[in-house]
Amino acid sequence: MAQINITTVLTQEMMTYYERVFLERAKVQIVNEQGFQKRTHPKNQGKTINFTRQEPLALATTALAEASNPSPSAITASTVAATLVEYGAATTHSRLLSLTSIDEGMKEVIESFGQNMGETINALAGNTLACGTAFFPNGRNVSSVTTGDVLDASACVYTVQALELARAMPYPDGFYLGKTTIQNKPTLLNDSTWINSKTYSDVKDLYKGEMGELYQIRWLLNGQTVSGNGNAGAAACTSVLYYSYVHGRESAGAVKLEGDMPKLYITQGADSGNIANRLTYIAWAGSYVSVLLNSNWAQVIKAVAA
Repeated sequence: MAQINITTVLTQEMMTYYERVFLERAKVQIVNEQGFQKRTHPKNQGKTINFTRQEPLALATTALAEASNPSPSAITASTVAATLVEYGAATTHSRLLSLTSIDEGMKEVIESFGQNMGETINALAGNTLACGTAFFPNGRNVSSVTTGDVLDASACVYTVQALELARAMPYPDGFYLGKTTIQNKPTLLNDSTWINSKTYSDVKDLYKGEMGELYQIRWLLNGQTVSGNGNAGAAACTSVLYYSYVHGRESAGAVKLEGDMPKLYITQGADSGNIANRLTYIAWAGSYVSVLLNSNWAQVIKAVAA
């Protein structure tokens, strides 16, 4: 979540107002990161984070001889490394900010930067999920998809099956998480077995952007479109394929750096770079990285729009 760092003489009224505007516009955009394993990396501890994944042990189906101990077996583990990277954006604005109580033009600038930060993090998390295992409805592949291969109940059932075969862990409520695009939303909501999040029969803490559930997947709406094409040489593959992500617990991770969390900066004051104090500098910046921890535990459903 974004934070505010004001290095200026803004009134308390304006600091409170801009903080609220920035946070509200930023937080509603971050959908793809929901369900990630999230960490804050301590400062002064390097910029590379290692996630360790242990592989399941072989089943012990052979009986032990009486009065004998089981033979020791090695633990197999793999390391997934992630390196923090800096992101940000900046602009300048006239001195008007320091001369007005609440400037509507500045309000829009603050909102735009909040939105940009949120959408950037959302896109980075989405790029991570897009590295998962590709899944095509109706048993198709990238060279044979047709206009009827949409994101529907059948695709949900077989996506969950693929995750279960890969031994992907569901979340504590027994569900997997799905993030879909606006283009694929109608075929989910039109299914007769769709359960709207507003009518859940049991008490649940909703994820940001959560729409409802279908066949063991809690679906969130990702406002950013990610798409691709099938084999351009095949006549049946001229439709655009829209990407939806379904993943299990601990399939992906996101790390922010202590002391450099993504946040907003508003800076004023006369100095060598702003000698007459005619400009206000507005920016957001911070260190961030997201990483796929197990590609088999994240399915990328590539389907055509309804």
